[in-house]
Amino acid sequence: MAGEAQQWTGLKVRQTFLDFFEQRGHTVVSSSSVVPHNDPTLLFVNAGMAPFKSIFLGTVGQTDPLAKLKRAVDTQKCIRAGGKHNDLDDVGKDSYHHTFFEMLGNWSFGDYFKKEAIGWSWELLTKVYGLDPQRLYVTYFEGNPEMGLEPDLEAKDLWLSVGVTEDHILPGNMKDNFWEMGDQGPCGPCSEIHYDKIGDRNAAHLVNQDDPMVVEVWNNVFMQFDRQADKSLKQLPARHVDTGMGFERLVSALQNKDSNYATDIFTPLFNKTQEVTGARPYTDKYGKDDVDGIDTAYRVIADHIRLLSFAIADGAAPNNIGRGYVVRRVLRRGARYARKYFQVEIGSFFSKILPALVEQMGDQFPELRKKQDDIKEILDEEEIAFAVTLDRGERQFEKVSALAIKKNEKKLSGADVWRLYDTFGFPEDLTKLMAEERGLTIDEEEVAVAREKAREASKQIKTAVAQFPKLNVHQIAELENSLKIARPDSEPKYVKGDVKGHVQLIFTGSEFLDTSKDVSPNTPLGLILDKTNFYAESGGQVADTGRIIIDGVAEFKVLDVQEFGGYIVHNGFFEYGDFKAGDEVICEYDELRRQPIRNNHTGTHILNHSLREVLGDDINQKGSLVDQDKLRFDFSHKTQVTLPEIKKIEDLSNKYIQQNFKIYSRDVDLDLAREIEGVRAVFGETYPNPVRVVSIGVEVDELLANPKNAEWRKVSVEFCGGTHVDQTNLIKDLIIVEESGIAKGIRRIVAYTGDAAHQAQRDAQVFSEKLDRIDGLPYGPEKAAEIKAASVELDGLAISTITKEELRTKFAKIQKEVVDEQKKRQKAESKTALDTVQGHFKQDENKDVKFYVGQLPIGPNAKAVSDVMNHYKSKDKERSVYVFAGSKDEAVVHGVYVGTHLSSKGVTAEQWTAAVSQVIGGKTGGKEPSRQGQAADPAKLEEAVATAEKWLLEKMKELSI
Repeated sequence: MAGEAQQWTGLKVRQTFLDFFEQRGHTVVSSSSVVPHNDPTLLFVNAGMAPFKSIFLGTVGQTDPLAKLKRAVDTQKCIRAGGKHNDLDDVGKDSYHHTFFEMLGNWSFGDYFKKEAIGWSWELLTKVYGLDPQRLYVTYFEGNPEMGLEPDLEAKDLWLSVGVTEDHILPGNMKDNFWEMGDQGPCGPCSEIHYDKIGDRNAAHLVNQDDPMVVEVWNNVFMQFDRQADKSLKQLPARHVDTGMGFERLVSALQNKDSNYATDIFTPLFNKTQEVTGARPYTDKYGKDDVDGIDTAYRVIADHIRLLSFAIADGAAPNNIGRGYVVRRVLRRGARYARKYFQVEIGSFFSKILPALVEQMGDQFPELRKKQDDIKEILDEEEIAFAVTLDRGERQFEKVSALAIKKNEKKLSGADVWRLYDTFGFPEDLTKLMAEERGLTIDEEEVAVAREKAREASKQIKTAVAQFPKLNVHQIAELENSLKIARPDSEPKYVKGDVKGHVQLIFTGSEFLDTSKDVSPNTPLGLILDKTNFYAESGGQVADTGRIIIDGVAEFKVLDVQEFGGYIVHNGFFEYGDFKAGDEVICEYDELRRQPIRNNHTGTHILNHSLREVLGDDINQKGSLVDQDKLRFDFSHKTQVTLPEIKKIEDLSNKYIQQNFKIYSRDVDLDLAREIEGVRAVFGETYPNPVRVVSIGVEVDELLANPKNAEWRKVSVEFCGGTHVDQTNLIKDLIIVEESGIAKGIRRIVAYTGDAAHQAQRDAQVFSEKLDRIDGLPYGPEKAAEIKAASVELDGLAISTITKEELRTKFAKIQKEVVDEQKKRQKAESKTALDTVQGHFKQDENKDVKFYVGQLPIGPNAKAVSDVMNHYKSKDKERSVYVFAGSKDEAVVHGVYVGTHLSSKGVTAEQWTAAVSQVIGGKTGGKEPSRQGQAADPAKLEEAVATAEKWLLEKMKELSI
């Protein structure tokens, strides 16, 4: 009750729900991942029923733990921030929308139904939680005569029987009170429970009217129908109960709060935000009452840290597609709120709020504690990348919005909205939010047109990459001697962040220009600057991509960077505007692409060191490739690297990574650098003087103080001009996914680091679980088909070589058991088939009969049919047999052997099967006097058997046999 609100902490509310139903025979089920790895139809799990979908659809595997469930209770993590269900735009503006929320649920799978579900829900809410019955309203399905659906008066009567008064029971329509999984599949009427937060009134007229003070808290779905393709409904063989109660809404009611955000679910996050930002306390104001917007910002930050943390913990890393893009959008939206309303620096803001969430929810959801460090790293990486363009993006937004207002326009142009995303990383919904603050709208159709136009241009650009300008020896001499262009300063490539430079020249491939003004659009060009932070392709590391910009004036998209004789050429195309010599520009490489490249390059050094430690001193680098997806390393070695050796190399590499060594680098005189004990260099490579030395774990000055120290052999030290992480723990993990020979005495290793390594580990775990499920299936066609598909999938998995070999062993064991069972059953069915036919001939009344036509008591086993035919072909040539195997409900195979008694009179197998095929369909084949085939219409099995016998009898009569 309201007076006891303080006793109902969120923790106690959740546990009370679980305990109540566990005491009533329900199995407590842990929340599934919010990322539905095995359900491509969902972006995120957005409802409590999603993890049990296979049960409702009848597709659950017999060995799946879910298959044994009759009653279950859980709290399910849910996200609604993308796709069909998207509450992102409403978060912060009202008291009850969340992108991440918990759904409490109790479930019956073919067990109890309406009576128990309704009785328990009322008992729990009114007797256990102590909510005032007069504040509760329930709905039932009013029926739909057009669809042949009667009103759910059974539910209404059950509500009356537990004590709900007539004026608190309301009929509801198809939209509110009939639940469907999709256009087809399980569905049924539902019965909602709504709570009036004000009380002392009759609020029936406010139910389902989007009143924030009368909210739905619980929904009981009674799945009893199966929607057919023709929209008709069939009764399900087993009726189910699917319930869902909004945890945040329930806590709000029990703590007597008008707002979900005023509860202890969010208070710890608000307190932490206040501690981090120094802002005023949260006061739970909305709309115009939230004058400074601070309360709205508090709500956005608290909501978004929940979504971000759980999504990342469950494997949804931020990126530019699908669910990864949702995570990125949410983070950037939240970062902008934090900067605008709390005036904090972006770069590590969300990760400072994270500990409060882990402390609050880490016991119920242990994945938060386990993945806390990973979540922090990813949040910081994403924030840092967005911080680079946030200031400039906001300035550009101010320009275009001010111009729109000046022109008395009510909206931003689609091209401007798209440019804010493409250039500054502002997702469309963030620009929409900012536009609303200025009284402007955006036209989503215009944005879509601009997006499609950019994609088409991008396709054309990619085909023109080969045309990018290259400097030849004469042009290098022209730059150096005639044009007096100094070689650029490229040291900023080793420092994170943007850099300002000046345009020296625009290179067309044949000439140097002072301006790009007269160049045709989409012409491949090269920019030569006096200073750049872009990495030019070299040393096996791919070139950076990104943009070179004069904000709001011009943008040059950089798709490739090459170095020629010390001159760096940025190859790409103008998105809009133009440059001229002397212009100051901003160089912005793609940090989110560079970051995994850094991981992979430092990982390559660690791998090189580990290879020497495990395989010996004859290991020399013969080539490498470092890109954003992987690292590839070629080295000299006479024999294949064994699996135990690969495991040692991988383990040693990860031990190095986990020690969190710092990476040091310095330019050193080449002769002095060569003196360092154990230094690694590529044989035959020409190195500059001075050369850059990269050391992992020991400062370069310390190495040079005593270069012949034998201890340095235990350290990764290389000549390298590439980009690297600051500390090894940023690499996270290194897994070897391929080892192969590419030439005599040359081996190749491909490896993943960072998020790619973690994704590979998740893929391996998902496949391992799939094998467990397949292993538990009973022998039959389903298991055989699953094994066949799994074999193809396993071959294509890009996972750890060690893990893959373990999975191959596991798979081979399952496959052998199936093959052995197949052989055993094949042998048994062949015996049964032959015994059936021979038994027929052994009967006294059939001793003189020369033929057998009939259905065998086995499945559609073509080998058994063939064995019967071969027996009579080789051992009892006079008799004829026509046998059918299978059933009309699955498949049918059939075969005939025409014995000498008939063939000598002109009867052929082809004639006989042709008559049968006219009935049962399909094709037959074989060499006389036998023939075999498979039916196209198994349902006509009985007719086919009768036809086979009738045809033969008529033929025998015709031939006087």
